[in-house]
Amino acid sequence: MTDKCEDCGECCIRTEMFISRGEINTIKKQLPRSLKKKNFVFKNDTGFFQLKNVDNHCVFFDPTLKLCKIYDYRPQGCKFYPLIYNMQNNNCIFDRDCPRTSLFYQDKVSLREKCDNLKAFLKKSFNIKLK
Repeated sequence: MTDKCEDCGECCIRTEMFISRGEINTIKKQLPRSLKKKNFVFKNDTGFFQLKNVDNHCVFFDPTLKLCKIYDYRPQGCKFYPLIYNMQNNNCIFDRDCPRTSLFYQDKVSLREKCDNLKAFLKKSFNIKLK
């Protein structure tokens, strides 16, 4: 994790992180062959793949060290975090669960750019129609 996130890990607790097919394949290539897709993702009620939780945290989170076991090839949503897309209001917001949002995207230009990148990612990877 970056220095902004070090010793935290709140984003990995009870995560609802979407994951694309491409990201699933990337993770599978990096991990032992014995690890099957069903061990780390599931298809949610809306038909999208999501990372599984084990003991109330992401399957790839080490709660003792507070580190991601797949940090170098973690899903794009994890990289965008704490910026998330609010489907009801059609805008990017900071996730309320992150205790350190003030450390991210401190200027409006970088925030707008990251939001545009997040929307493009959602459209491309999940075929989500955004306004």
